Amino acid sequence: MAPRKDRGLSSEDLRIWRAVAETVAPFPGKTLPPAPEPETAIGAPVEGKAPARKSRQPAVAAPAKPRSPSLHELDAGTAHGIDHRMAQRFKRGQLPIDAHLDLHGMTRERAHEALNRFLASAQSRGDRCIVVVTGKGQKGPLEPHTGVLKATLPRWLNDAPNRARVLAFAPARPQHGGAGAFYVLLKRTRQDR
Repeated sequence: MAPRKDRGLSSEDLRIWRAVAETVAPFPGKTLPPAPEPETAIGAPVEGKAPARKSRQPAVAAPAKPRSPSLHELDAGTAHGIDHRMAQRFKRGQLPIDAHLDLHGMTRERAHEALNRFLASAQSRGDRCIVVVTGKGQKGPLEPHTGVLKATLPRWLNDAPNRARVLAFAPARPQHGGAGAFYVLLKRTRQDR
């Protein structure tokens, strides 16, 4: 196999790279290269010849907003940003419980508002570990538990502004509500430290 001659980036490659590069800030002291020149030689019709048919290329999707590297998507039982021993104590229900929130019987909208208010006030008080009771959900004679609030709580904890307040969450032990409750570990505010 013959070595490939380095041809650089095509103008299309440069255009795509530029679109992606504009979504991030360059390192200090670095700048973005100039925008690619419009195509003139490649793809330009030659006089007397019909223009070449352009191949249809898929549109480049707009790049997703990058998430802060410190804010990982939270999953039940995973803990980023805390040491292993603390994470184990948290998941086992061995941390002191500072507050409880019971969402039983609330509508989804009312429960979401109550959770947002509760997390904000708990963090401002300096609470660290809280229990949120969602309930197991209703069960019909031949149906599994539906648990709308239980199923929705992880998404609510990952959405703003709650994600900035929460370090981890995990299913609660039976003595704290079992399958119908979650432990939530809150971040400390700067004045708590």
